[in-house]
Amino acid sequence: MPYELPDEMELLQQLIEGNAESFRKIYEFYQGRIFLFALRLTKSKSQAEEIVQEVFVKLWEKREKIKIEKNFNGYILAITKNLILDGLKKSAHDRTLLQKIHNNMRALQNNSVDQLIEKELMRLHQQAVDRLSPQKKIVFMLSREEELTYDEIAERLGVSRNTVRNQMSDALKSIREYLSDHPDIACIILAAMVTTELV
Repeated sequence: MPYELPDEMELLQQLIEGNAESFRKIYEFYQGRIFLFALRLTKSKSQAEEIVQEVFVKLWEKREKIKIEKNFNGYILAITKNLILDGLKKSAHDRTLLQKIHNNMRALQNNSVDQLIEKELMRLHQQAVDRLSPQKKIVFMLSREEELTYDEIAERLGVSRNTVRNQMSDALKSIREYLSDHPDIACIILAAMVTTELV
């Protein structure tokens, strides 16, 4: 899973201008990453799924404020962190819990921890892709690696566009479920936190 979306600056510029297709590409690239990030901090699959939707609603609403010259990955994770904190402030009165969440976030800002997370994300993501059925895997790879549109994939494989769309949707759902069912990445984060004495 590459750290940055191919042609990201161009897609972000198009998003700022209100291009829905660019928004879809950004969503499909970042939603798994945001889901895992939210899951690590909330420890709740349902909350993490809700946060993903909230992040992209806010991204669309605030799209004109995006600065394409800055790190978008950091920007969208900052939105995620702020939404999680807002939710905690509304529902939790436990100062200890809030402090632990703040500590977790500081640990995630450490470069060495970021590298560990990225490496683990890549490993889990590849495992999830490898588990797909042959047809779904082909559709997923053509979309992600060759950046073909659904129409182009349909023409190459000799199937309908609707079939491609359904298979892509199933593939993304399968990958997301696999990642959410394998929270072992949290062990690496915990170890990094202990090492840096942030917990």
